Amino acid sequence: MKRRKFIRNTFMATAGMMTAPYILPAGTISRSSGFRLANHVVLVVFGGGIRNQESVGQQYLLNQAAGPGGNIMPNMLTGAQPTYNLLYTPWETAVASPLATKGTLYKHMRYAGGPTGHFNGHTAVITGNYTSDSLNLSANPVMPTIFEYYRKHNDPVASALNAWWMSIDLGPYVYLNYSQDPVYGAKYGGNYMSPTTTFGSLGVDYFSTLNTMHPEEITRMQTIKSFLDANFDRSVTDIPGILNSDENRQLIQDFMLQLIQGDIPVEYPLPPGIGLDQMTGDLSNIAVSWKVLQQFHPELMVINTTNLDICHTNFSEYVKYLHKADFGVGWLWDKIQSDPVLANDTIMICIPEHGRNAVPNTIPDANGLFAYDHTGDENSRDVFCLVVGPPSVVNQGLVVGSEDAPEGETIDVVPTIAHILGFKDLIPPGYLPGSILEAAFV
Repeated sequence: MKRRKFIRNTFMATAGMMTAPYILPAGTISRSSGFRLANHVVLVVFGGGIRNQESVGQQYLLNQAAGPGGNIMPNMLTGAQPTYNLLYTPWETAVASPLATKGTLYKHMRYAGGPTGHFNGHTAVITGNYTSDSLNLSANPVMPTIFEYYRKHNDPVASALNAWWMSIDLGPYVYLNYSQDPVYGAKYGGNYMSPTTTFGSLGVDYFSTLNTMHPEEITRMQTIKSFLDANFDRSVTDIPGILNSDENRQLIQDFMLQLIQGDIPVEYPLPPGIGLDQMTGDLSNIAVSWKVLQQFHPELMVINTTNLDICHTNFSEYVKYLHKADFGVGWLWDKIQSDPVLANDTIMICIPEHGRNAVPNTIPDANGLFAYDHTGDENSRDVFCLVVGPPSVVNQGLVVGSEDAPEGETIDVVPTIAHILGFKDLIPPGYLPGSILEAAFV
């Protein structure tokens, strides 16, 4: 056992005899939770499916015999970018060095059970349990979400203001902030927001034209205000949904209206010289997620991207979206390090919901490149995971797992977050079949 872990375990055993909560600079000891590795976790779920070949494999166009290999995710991964046959305009990086140098890269993990579908993949990451073909897309999951585990097992119980689910899309994703489980459920759910739905298709429509508002924009604002007024005063006892205190409901309502009115300036995850026409829905979601982090400093946030789903029909656009999503993650990490509350006290975990097939389908794009589906072959179950954090907590520059010997599973993310935030041992037996991603931590 490493010296640090021995000291930590010894301290936890001693702390277990204490009856009052103690706050320490490096973490928290409370009556109902263990030692915290950090006080904030941001989980980025790459929705839409990412093949390991184009991401950590850095094969770029090699699989289609159409060009070179190369790293199209320079903010997250080490390695040189392609030098010719470029399908995208390379953006300068948002970070001085790749995030893989600031954490541990699980280069090959397994999405080991259930269909490789988008909602199934999200559910597995957020609940720590694989799902079946019969998953109901119009209902909350059966097993509790990470938001419920976090809020229930803190002492005092964490408010919903500390837990956020930021999704680019509506559809079934709105159901992932709490479960049907009778022990947990809505009263322990996290706050949900879909920035592209609330603020416009690109997330910039209503932030960039506030001084020249058109009647339809005013109507949109009034509609949003009516929705907020109608729902923020309700409680978990009279409407399916999470429970915010009166004070927190008002804080959230004021925050959203201030965003719409332009009182809170929005920063865009774009390199210098790149126009707003290059924004994507993924980047819009990241932009507003940063404002939530900056405003409320939640201890738990889950963010997703879904533009990558275009890989079903357009491989070239998939590469562009992957390059931009990589920039957004680097940009967000850089912003987190600029915040005095979040800097050096945040762990970010990035993982695709699932992979994509090894063999392309028969749909060519404008460049003659073929698209990829995710029908459950072994390649679509091959994913990566990047855990980034302070060097005192997270192993820096470590790479674990190989194609022949993958390490970790998708369902390990929830117990890992529970471990980071100090409540893993309080979750009842039988709820989480996964394990902690121990190799990531000092």
